[in-house]
Order: sequence, then C-alpha cells, then structure tokens
Amino acid sequence: MERPPRLISYPPPWDQVLSLTPHIANGTRRNVDEFSAAIVAKMQPPPEILGLERLPESARFLLVANHYQRKGLWIIHSASVLTQAIRRRYGPGDPPVRWLVTANWPPLRLGPLRIPSPGDILLPKVAHALCCYPVSFAGSNPGFTARSLRAVLRDARTLDRPIGLFPEGVAGSAGVLTDPLPGVERLIAQLARSGMPAVPAGITEHGRFVVRFGDPIAPERLLESPDAAKLAMAAVATLL
Repeated sequence: MERPPRLISYPPPWDQVLSLTPHIANGTRRNVDEFSAAIVAKMQPPPEILGLERLPESARFLLVANHYQRKGLWIIHSASVLTQAIRRRYGPGDPPVRWLVTANWPPLRLGPLRIPSPGDILLPKVAHALCCYPVSFAGSNPGFTARSLRAVLRDARTLDRPIGLFPEGVAGSAGVLTDPLPGVERLIAQLARSGMPAVPAGITEHGRFVVRFGDPIAPERLLESPDAAKLAMAAVATLL
C-alpha cells in the first residue's frame, strides 16, 4: 500500500518577523512584496502555482482562500505564497494583496480573572506594518472590527490590487474546510455591490505546497446567492 507523501516542515520565518520590529515601533509600513518573497524563497521544494491564467484582467477583486495551517506550516506561509502568486500575475506593486487578519488573542485567565492579552496591542501594529486590515475574533470587539470593515469598503472603491480573505478564520486548518465566520457573507456581498468579483484559491499539498486558482465569481452571482460566503467556499472546495 502506497504511503501518503510526507508533509514538509517549513521553518518559522523569524528573520522576517523580526524585520517588522522598527516598523511596529515607528508605525511605518514594511514592504510586503519583499517580506512575502523572502518567506516563499525559503520554502523548498518551491510552491506550485496553478491557474494563474484564470485570474481576471483587472486586479481589483476579492481573493478567497481556505485557511491552510498546520504544525510546521504557518498561515503566514500560505498568505505569502498567495501574495507572490498575485505579484507574478500582475507585476510590481506594494502591497500585492491587502489581507484581512485576526489581530487579537484570547484573554489570559487567572482563576476568575480575565486579563486582556498583550496581543490586543501588538497584533494591530503588526497588521498595520504589513498593510493588513485587522479584525477581532467574532463578537470579541465589534467596534474595532466595524472600523476595519468600513476601511475595507471605503478602500475597495479605488484599490487596484486584491483584498485577501480567509473566510474560515483561525478555525480553519490544513485539509479540513469549516464554515465561514459569521458576517463574512455580508462583507462579500457588500464588496460585490461595489462591482468586486470573488476569485477562489484552493491550497493543498501533494509532496509540495500547491495553490490552484479558480474562475472569478461575478458580482451578480454573489448577490443572487442566499449566502455569498458559502458560494465562494464551495468554489474553493472544488480546487482542493
């Protein structure tokens, strides 16, 4: 009986994480193209990118992918590969993708006490340094998330690069699809109303890291669907 391919362990990109330190301290931006390229360059064998020809002519779209993370592979690896694939298709431009990211950690617990996590302060600064839109865990800080989503919708009118989204959030993991987070369907529908299609991307591993892009989902089709997030994730599922 043939054994499944061994999963590759990718070293944490601590050098790139540490390169964010002055930007976090000064409130400046890191070059996301360089940051993600340095991470992808150390992934061996090189990731395989399929379906670039399916991407639309305009880079103004919502990029929707499964949240592919496991022991030995951070979500930062997955996001970096997708970012560099977009860079390959559309050429120079920084950032190649503007990601929505979870930017808080669960509170620390000491008996009956709940202490806010230091990540609530640090992670929004990391998100800013990487030109990301920070959001909180579902329901944990709705005001903070609402401000970020308003920024997404405002910027979507004029962006000339994709907005990146993992609809499953941190509940998603390698090889398993979970339901989109509550509220994601409304965000996708609102972006569709501004004329933004959704482009699905499926992340898998077959002896190496593989990304496969699917055909764009037109705004009209997203708006006709009873749940735009589930429609987008169903398209992702066909690419796995």
